Amino acid sequence: MRIALVGPAHPLRGGIAQYTGSLYGELERRHQVRIYSFRKLYPRLFFPGSSELDQSPSAFKVPSERLLRPLSPGSWAAAARRVAAWGPELLVFQWWHPFFGPAYADLIRRVRKRAAPVILFLCHNVFPHERMGSRLLETMLVRMAFRRVDGFLVQSEDLARQVRELRPNAPVRRVHHPAYSFYRRWDSESPGPGEKPCILFFGNIRAYKGLDVLIEAFARVRQELEAELVVAGEFYGDPRPLKERVRALGLDGEVSWTGAYVPNREVPALFRRAHVVALPYRSATQSGIVPLAYQFGVPVIASDVGGLSEVVLDGKTGLLFPPGDSDRLARLLVDYFRRNLRPRFQPHILKFNRRLGWDRVGGRILEMARSLGAKEGGEI
Repeated sequence: MRIALVGPAHPLRGGIAQYTGSLYGELERRHQVRIYSFRKLYPRLFFPGSSELDQSPSAFKVPSERLLRPLSPGSWAAAARRVAAWGPELLVFQWWHPFFGPAYADLIRRVRKRAAPVILFLCHNVFPHERMGSRLLETMLVRMAFRRVDGFLVQSEDLARQVRELRPNAPVRRVHHPAYSFYRRWDSESPGPGEKPCILFFGNIRAYKGLDVLIEAFARVRQELEAELVVAGEFYGDPRPLKERVRALGLDGEVSWTGAYVPNREVPALFRRAHVVALPYRSATQSGIVPLAYQFGVPVIASDVGGLSEVVLDGKTGLLFPPGDSDRLARLLVDYFRRNLRPRFQPHILKFNRRLGWDRVGGRILEMARSLGAKEGGEI
């Protein structure tokens, strides 16, 4: 089967680009696969980070055609011509933000004038965590693209519900976010956890991720036991309020910051050092951080919000607390360390990891595509 993937890929950085690359690696073992990617993702208004590009020597490289600019209709037409000329039987879009609705809708419209692939959206989010404007505007942009799609794959029941509200009769299938296996190439360089309990917060630092909640909880933890907090990620906003709060709580020597996007080579060492990963999110649909933690055998303490409870199994692979409740988070962290719960959780993590393979995602995509009429030709 000829399969076209539309979404960010190397040299663009971030979890969704890594997802596109990993999915390519799974599908291209048996099928002909091409990636149609972006030359640019966001205007500065929507991207407060330092760079959209992964320029490190440890970048996750996959072949792609970098054609799309979300604010350039000419690029949408060019990408549509390239996709249609190749003639895929299946066209899979990465969806995570309404901002891309007009570009995707136009690309699909143009492709369908010349070809007839089955078209799927693989949804990481439906709506953004941080508003780009009114919800009415966001809904209009989502509907613009969603109405042209044959089916949807989602990574949590919360996302499935959102999709069904917009497309009540469309086929929707759920599959867990898999673990990124490409980090294994650098894992041999990683030491294990030290004696001092280490809490890891990993990923871009945005308001909805609740790092302030974790800092307040960590201050209470430090009143009862020795511990350290590692914050590994780039600030998507002003870092001063968080750093000033750390200073006011007397935690300067106990909290370390990378302050920048973490190169792939350095990721395994961070997770091997951690005794637990914290996700104190105020809102969530799903998270790629959870399977990443599990890949390294690290339990997760997370807010019970969105789809996180589907992958953080309370009392088995981690612990859950009400979003925003720093007191409860502090009590869970103290209890986790005092009772040494990590060894008890690790067998459950190992078992759950069997559900997080890329073969599950690839198989679900192909199963859905065939049920919607995708042809079987073109397999390698």
